[in-house]
Amino acid sequence: MKFRATLLLAAGLAAAGCATTTAPVSPAAARAPAKAVFLVADFENATAAQIDEKLGLPALTRIEGPGEFRRYTLARCALIIILYPDDKGARRAATLHAGALVSGEEAPTLDECLAAGKAG
Repeated sequence: MKFRATLLLAAGLAAAGCATTTAPVSPAAARAPAKAVFLVADFENATAAQIDEKLGLPALTRIEGPGEFRRYTLARCALIIILYPDDKGARRAATLHAGALVSGEEAPTLDECLAAGKAG
């Protein structure tokens, strides 16, 4: 009886030793979709109309002097785009920034933000 219990224990330990394990997944990798919905290049130097065509209307727009601040609510972040006039006077995206959707939460990177796409 003692031999059988020892044999069963040994077999169980051997089977456990053969079990496969997976490498831990980083939080960033777990959040990133397989294929990015948007890339930074999709918005660089874009006009407000071109941006709105891709994202819809912004949740907030604010014009100060020659610049324009626009905030869009995406699936993983609040995307902030600041537009400034080019040499012909057309406002174009000059700065993109990803902010947290909820105050106090960690903001995703800009690439993570854009990769997840639009909300809803």
